[in-house]
Amino acid sequence: MKDDTRLFYDLTAEETAEKWYKNDILMPTIKDFMSLLPEKPHVLDFGCGPGHESMRLASVGAEVAGIDFSPVCIRVARQRCPQCRFEIMNFYAMNKNNLGIFDAIFASGSLIHAKNDKIGTVIKNAAELLKNNGFFLMIVQKGQGINEKWSDFDIKGKKLRRPVYCYTKDFLINISMDAKLQFTKEGYLDKILINQDWRNYIFKKESPK
Repeated sequence: MKDDTRLFYDLTAEETAEKWYKNDILMPTIKDFMSLLPEKPHVLDFGCGPGHESMRLASVGAEVAGIDFSPVCIRVARQRCPQCRFEIMNFYAMNKNNLGIFDAIFASGSLIHAKNDKIGTVIKNAAELLKNNGFFLMIVQKGQGINEKWSDFDIKGKKLRRPVYCYTKDFLINISMDAKLQFTKEGYLDKILINQDWRNYIFKKESPK
């Protein structure tokens, strides 16, 4: 299947930054998530794009590292949000040696780009970066299969395919068990996002028995 996801984000990084650095619709979601975490937590913004939510996480007391596979997004993030650390990295290359360990992972709209047969590996890789009792927030599109409405775009004269994979709560709960992640709760989301079929699921990494 054609997949232009990286090119899509390279081409739209500046536009996304202009829109989302001004849009604080996720701030209540971030504050709800931060209420679960220790003071000044070390948070990984997983698929950070141009850094808009990294900026908000930092503004409420988090020490933030952001990763994204779009080099243009990372360049924009470093320019706009110098208080955070940003690295060009895909979901399959991350490990403790190159990123460190975190109190929490914030994955807003990034797991939707993990294919159905790969998302278990992605979640497991990410969970290995969490401290015991750390939290993992997953904002995803509700459903199954690919959301075709949000997958095809005409950007700057280029017809791009950016598949958006949908996931049910039960699927994520089951697949996260292998990563020793326990479902904790559905986190807060604005009604506008709920009506667009976004869902916020929060997991906690189990301590070894």
